[in-house]
Amino acid sequence: MLRSNVRMSALSITTLLLLLAAVAVWAAASAGVSRGRDAAPEAGKAGGGGPVVVELFTSQGCSSCPPADRLLSRLKRDKRWAGTVIPLAYHVDYWNHLGWSDPFSSSRWSQRQMGYAQVFHSDRIYTPQLVVNGRTETVGSEEAQVMRRIRDALAAPAVAQVSLATPVEGTAAGAGPGATGAPGAPGARITVTARLLRPVSGTGPDVWVALTESGLTTAVGAGENASATLHDDQVVRVLVKAFSLPATTVSGTSGAPGTSGTPGTPGTAGDSGGEPRSADVALPIDGRWNRANMDVVAFLQDPRSLTIYGAATRPLAPR
Repeated sequence: MLRSNVRMSALSITTLLLLLAAVAVWAAASAGVSRGRDAAPEAGKAGGGGPVVVELFTSQGCSSCPPADRLLSRLKRDKRWAGTVIPLAYHVDYWNHLGWSDPFSSSRWSQRQMGYAQVFHSDRIYTPQLVVNGRTETVGSEEAQVMRRIRDALAAPAVAQVSLATPVEGTAAGAGPGATGAPGAPGARITVTARLLRPVSGTGPDVWVALTESGLTTAVGAGENASATLHDDQVVRVLVKAFSLPATTVSGTSGAPGTSGTPGTPGTAGDSGGEPRSADVALPIDGRWNRANMDVVAFLQDPRSLTIYGAATRPLAPR
């Protein structure tokens, strides 16, 4: 009887050890899946969507914004995302009356955010708000939600190709279509090329070119972030419209008489794209900006739905 009890105890211990081992394996697998949710995709396995434009609407006067700013900086600096995720930081101006005037803010960026609120059918604007490819939005500090939207955008099929030539530094004069700045003003010229790979509905998409600056440090003296030292990257300094591609309407989508559907909806995989178009763009550069920390970003955006179809980026100066 004693032997039987001993055998039963041994069997129970063995069973318990097997159960514990199984639980450990399950926990490790679950942890791996959890970690993988925020991991960058392997090179060449990001899907066919091409670069994803991530726009953060932020303010130095908002105490909730620094975590979102830090997330955007990580996306910029993480080499796994290089050329795949293109972050842009728009500093809005509607926080400026609450004690601290953000030196990078502009009413243009507030208006741009309002445009997104309209297409998202929202009656409010807020910071930090992050918009991915002009299609979806989320709170900019919610990393899990941000990464999920980025992966969804990467999984979408490519609709357009955008490329940038090597910038030519000099003056902002003589740049042709899309030129900005006074004649002879300091700046750079760059050639941007865009092509639709498939027809899209609605009005012809616009090609925009932005100039961003990173490595900015500000000692905040008032407002919600008083006494804090803030670090900002990918701050949009300049945004100019280069040109528009011709409208191409897909059968069964909106944008022309006798069609129906959603503006900005791409065509099917069997549709043929358009011819590439190029233009020289002049980008004015303030002498106080650090050219070594500046990037040029070009993106193709539907003027009605605000969907971004394609993008490209490159440094202003060689690195």
